[in-house]
Amino acid sequence: MHAKKMLTGGHRHLMTQHNLSAFGLDLRAGHNVLYLLLLILVFSVAVTTGTWDIGNSRVVLYHELLFIVAYILVFRGGMPLLQDIRQRPFVVALVLLWAVSITVSLWQSPLGLRHLTIAQFRYAETLAHIAFFAVLYSFFRAFSLPYRLLFAAVLLSYALIVVHAFMTWHFSPDPGIHSHRTWFSHFPFTGHARHAGYNMMVACIAGGALWMSSHEKLVSLAAFAIGLFLVGSCLIWLGGRGSMLSVVLALSIVGWTVRKRVAISASRVWLLIGIVVLALAAAELASQFGFNGLYNSFARSLAADDLNRLSSSRLAIWGDTLSKLNSHWLMGLGSQAYLFLPDKLARKTSMPHNMIVQFLVEWGIVGTLLFLTILVNYLRAGFAELLKVYGAMVGKWYLLGSAIVVLALMLHGLTDGTFYHGKASFYMAMFAAVWVTAGLTKNVTTDV
Repeated sequence: MHAKKMLTGGHRHLMTQHNLSAFGLDLRAGHNVLYLLLLILVFSVAVTTGTWDIGNSRVVLYHELLFIVAYILVFRGGMPLLQDIRQRPFVVALVLLWAVSITVSLWQSPLGLRHLTIAQFRYAETLAHIAFFAVLYSFFRAFSLPYRLLFAAVLLSYALIVVHAFMTWHFSPDPGIHSHRTWFSHFPFTGHARHAGYNMMVACIAGGALWMSSHEKLVSLAAFAIGLFLVGSCLIWLGGRGSMLSVVLALSIVGWTVRKRVAISASRVWLLIGIVVLALAAAELASQFGFNGLYNSFARSLAADDLNRLSSSRLAIWGDTLSKLNSHWLMGLGSQAYLFLPDKLARKTSMPHNMIVQFLVEWGIVGTLLFLTILVNYLRAGFAELLKVYGAMVGKWYLLGSAIVVLALMLHGLTDGTFYHGKASFYMAMFAAVWVTAGLTKNVTTDV
C-alpha cells in the first residue's frame, strides 16, 4: 500500500512572518523551497551542461549533489527516505550489493583506473544518479507537488535553447559558424548537435504531456504548443533515428498498456498531430547548409548494405569491445574503462553505444546482473502503476509522460549512451521517480 502524501503537515516551515510564494508555491514550507530548488536545477542542467564533453557530466553531478545536500538540510532527522529504506530491505540490499560490486570492479581494475581522476568521477557520478533517484522518490512520495511545473521547466529550457541556437546561427559574427562542421560541433548548450537528440526527445515528451493535461486556458495551450513546436522541429531537424524510434516504441508500449483505461480527447490529438506536421515543415525550411537530419537518416538507412552499416558500425563496436574483456568478464574493467581499451575499433568514441555492453565492460557480469535486477524490479513497480491509471486520475498525464520518458531513454540506451551521459541519466532518475509517484498526487490541477 502506498503511503498517503502529506498535503499540509509533516514538513518544516521556514521562520518568516511574510507570505512568501513563487509559482504558486508557499515558500514558508521547507518542502516547497526544496521543490523550487529542483525546478531551478532542472533549468540549470539544460542550459549550463552539454553531452559532448565528459566534463559536463561532472556539472550534472554537482547539481545532483546540491539537491541531495539541500534535502538533508531541510528534513534532517525526519527524512522521508529513512522510512522508505526501512520498508524496502530487499531493494536496499540489492543496491548495496551492486555498489560494493562496482567498487570492487574499480579497485581491482587491470587498467589501474582507481588512480585516474576521470574514472573516479565516473564512479561518483554513477552512485550519485542512484542517490538522486532515491531522494526524489522519497520526496515525491511524501508530498503532493505540482508536477506541471517540473514538466514545464524541461520544455521551457529546451525551447529557449532552440531559439538561442538558431539566433546564434543567423546573427553570430563568427564567419565559420555557417559551416556544417563548425555548427554541429558547437551547438549551443549541448556541445555537439548529434548529442542534443535525446535531450530534445525528453522535452518533446514533456511538452506532449503538458499539452494533453492542460485545461481550457488558451494562454497555457498556446504556450505549450509553441514550446512543443520548437523542440519538435529541432528533434526532427537533428534527425536522430534512435531518439525518434525510441519515442514511437515507448509511446506504443504505454499506449497499449493503458488503452482501455484512458479516454483521449480526439480534438486534442488532432491538434497535436497538427503541431507535429508544422514541426516537420519547419525542419524542412530550416535545413541550413543543405542539411535535413530526418532525410539524412532515411538516406543513410536506405544506403546501408548490411546490418553493421545500418547500425552506424555499432555492431562492430560492440563485438570489438566485448572481445577486449578477455578473462575479466566476472568483475569487468572498472568505471570509464571503455575510454582506455587498447586498440579499440572506434577510437574517437567515449562509450560503446549500448548500455549492456557498457555495463559489462565497467562492472562485469556480477555488477550488470545486479543492476538489471534492480532495473527489472523498478519496471515491475512502474507498470503496476500504469495498470492503476483511470480516466479521472489527477496526475495521469504526468505518470504516462514520465513512463514514456523512462522507456524511451532505456530503449535509446540500447544504441546510444543514455546510461553514460550525465544529462540523460539526470532525466532518467528524475522522471523515473515521477513515474512511480504521480499516481499519488491529489492536488494541483490548474494551469500554470
